[in-house]
Amino acid sequence: MDSSPAKVTSTRRGYWLSMMALVVALPAALAVQTWGSIKDWRSQHLRQPLSASLGQPIDYAGASWTVTRFTRLAGSAGSAVVLAEFEALAADPKALGSVPCEVRLSDGSGREWRPTLFADPVVRKQYPEAEQRSQCGGMAFAATEPGKPARMAASFSIPPAASGLRLSIALYSALPSYLSVSEPRT
Repeated sequence: MDSSPAKVTSTRRGYWLSMMALVVALPAALAVQTWGSIKDWRSQHLRQPLSASLGQPIDYAGASWTVTRFTRLAGSAGSAVVLAEFEALAADPKALGSVPCEVRLSDGSGREWRPTLFADPVVRKQYPEAEQRSQCGGMAFAATEPGKPARMAASFSIPPAASGLRLSIALYSALPSYLSVSEPRT
């Protein structure tokens, strides 16, 4: 075994160089991983609204979108129901057919609701044509021919006292931007 001072110094120097490299490499690896997580979180939570009004077409995600109905109805069992109908005219509807879509309703106090799967009986009775429309996303676009709008609908069961309602429509391919339409004033 060679324990000459030159060999010991060389071994110590290699040890300390590798420790310094570890001190630099470990935080760098953590920073890269954290940055990816921050970008993912930001794309899901920090969003930029594109404000539109009822009946006003607005360009979003490669289509011209129009919210055609935003109606609050007295629901069954003391609840309220909001019916939102909207359409998107895309040059290539098949391209949007594979893009996930998210529709939400929120109020002035920050509460959020997702669409109910089955429309309230009040909606089916007053607006039976709404039941024939697809929910936002793939199926609505896949069944649409070029030059024709994809017609969609969403209904929400909310507390009757909810106020300051805003409808949000987000296509994942266009995040962080999303469409935002306020409940019409009556």
